Amino acid sequence: MNKFRLALCDDEQFFIEDIKQYLKAYESETNNGIIVSEYNSGIELLKDMDDNGRNWDILFLDVDMPMMSGTEVAKEIRTKYGNVVICYITSYMEYAYQAFETEALGYLVKPVKYSDLRHMLNRCTTQVQYMKDAAEARKRYIEIKTNHNTTIVCMEEILYIEKRRNQCVFHLEDGELVCYMTLAQVYKMLNHDTFFYVHQGYIVNFPQIKEVRANVVCLGRNREVPMSRKYQTKMREMHMKKIHQIRMQRSC
Repeated sequence: MNKFRLALCDDEQFFIEDIKQYLKAYESETNNGIIVSEYNSGIELLKDMDDNGRNWDILFLDVDMPMMSGTEVAKEIRTKYGNVVICYITSYMEYAYQAFETEALGYLVKPVKYSDLRHMLNRCTTQVQYMKDAAEARKRYIEIKTNHNTTIVCMEEILYIEKRRNQCVFHLEDGELVCYMTLAQVYKMLNHDTFFYVHQGYIVNFPQIKEVRANVVCLGRNREVPMSRKYQTKMREMHMKKIHQIRMQRSC
């Protein structure tokens, strides 16, 4: 089951209760779970976000609320959570055009019909899933621009990256790729859960490390990358932890 976090903000509590019933019906019809947070004002919603670090996949915002309208709330949220999917709820068709000002996916007109809500939720969940898949893809692949073209490389296939004058060299199992970027620029594009500096001129894909010695890391097949003193303790500790985890798994 796919789970989605949805914030429902409306100053009329009876309307919130009606929508929550619709959401339960939607869950029973689909393979989607909806985790609902409810708010009676935009100020309350923003306070929860600021104080407690709350964030959501989908926002259902009433446009016409006292003190702070739904569009004002959306503009504030866009500065902090740009990828959240926003849907407006309004009693007045003339407010619908405002959906485009904050890149909202669409709007629902009160009184909301279940068929309309189901259609909008299908669009919202599809958009959220697309963004999640894109984010995962960015963690797995990197786009390397060389002299003549652009190459998409799976990060798992990268052994290490070397600074060479004004270039960066990507060392792969089956060859090398050269690009005109700084090592710092390349590092920003990498998955920081697996790629680490071991020297000011080298970044290593940690799962590829076979052995950590005094001043080098070994990647197998006689491939060694220099390691400066600054990173020695961290690399040794991480490598020993990995070995321990492997031994534990084999003993189970």
